[in-house]
Amino acid sequence: MRNERLYFVVSALAGVLWGPASLIRRILTLWRRGQKGPSAGVSTRILVIRLDELGDMVTTLPMLHAIRQEIPLAVVDLWCKPLHKDWLAPQGLVNTFWTGDSPTPKERYHWVLECRGNWQTLLYALRTWSQGRRDRGSIRLWRRLSGQAQLHEWDINLKIAAPLLNGRIEAVTLLKTKGQPEYPENSGPLLHGDDPQAVAEINLFKQRFDLRKYVVFHPGARKLLRRWSLQSWADLAQRLHDEFHFDIVFVGTPEERMDVDRIQEKLDFETFTYMEGRPIRYLISLLAQASLMVGNESGPMHLASATGCPTVGLFGPGEPEIFSPKAHNFRSLHIKLPCNPCGQIRCVHPDNPCMNRITVDEVMNAVHDLLLPIEK
Repeated sequence: MRNERLYFVVSALAGVLWGPASLIRRILTLWRRGQKGPSAGVSTRILVIRLDELGDMVTTLPMLHAIRQEIPLAVVDLWCKPLHKDWLAPQGLVNTFWTGDSPTPKERYHWVLECRGNWQTLLYALRTWSQGRRDRGSIRLWRRLSGQAQLHEWDINLKIAAPLLNGRIEAVTLLKTKGQPEYPENSGPLLHGDDPQAVAEINLFKQRFDLRKYVVFHPGARKLLRRWSLQSWADLAQRLHDEFHFDIVFVGTPEERMDVDRIQEKLDFETFTYMEGRPIRYLISLLAQASLMVGNESGPMHLASATGCPTVGLFGPGEPEIFSPKAHNFRSLHIKLPCNPCGQIRCVHPDNPCMNRITVDEVMNAVHDLLLPIEK
């Protein structure tokens, strides 16, 4: 933790000093031979760095879309964890994926946008020295020093790319009257679930079990304190099945299978699972065709909302005002206690944690709010 904080401080300082240092460097290169940056007249070359988990990567999609809309011919490369290449490649937002140690030294970029990096990414940026570098650390430091509130994850990523967007930030940062962050309704989904191989797989899955209208449940989460109670999941499944005649499809990692089995044992009707370690792009297609998704704060919840699927997100230790999807098809439920946000290691209310204070009735109200306008 201490090493990570030191990295953020150094990264922020580098971000603050990058502009003046780049100007001095460009002047000095006029007097030196053999110093070649990206050639004039070529497409803008951008390296986006996001060494993070699934949900965090989804929050970067608005920035990638905005860059594509503003600079259609730009070369946009992504330095990320290996798991993201499979599901992001079909979206057409990224030219080259770097999932190893770093891009090759010969790769030179006009801009490096560091949404989440580490010491290695910082050293790479210093070694190759792009025309511009933007990072979340310098933005958060500036806002903290000026007494401003922390930005939503979508907004801070857009802020990182601000010099490239020419005012497009305002077009993708809206707020509902109720305070629910919202992405413009005419903007379309952030993710498309039309990968041919994935669609064929999901169609076979639906035909096998004769699924028509189904809701996707994700009862898992990386942190235990983010998980809603198993009994609540069972009660919700029963009510959705009785009222809407939904089939229930559970998703998650193989490690979460035991919890799913325990939920299914509580039900008097057949439910289904899609969680045997299949590619994430298959999960995206499953979510895109679903009538509804309910999930704890986790990657699948973010994926579902990004496909346009009506989604209810259950928040406990986290902060929905910062991390929830900004979408008109999304509703978040959160019982905010004085201890929020917490470190998600030890609960100070172990007999009644914040997640378990969310009631099934509240979830059903959110479902009605999402689905009844669609059915009308």
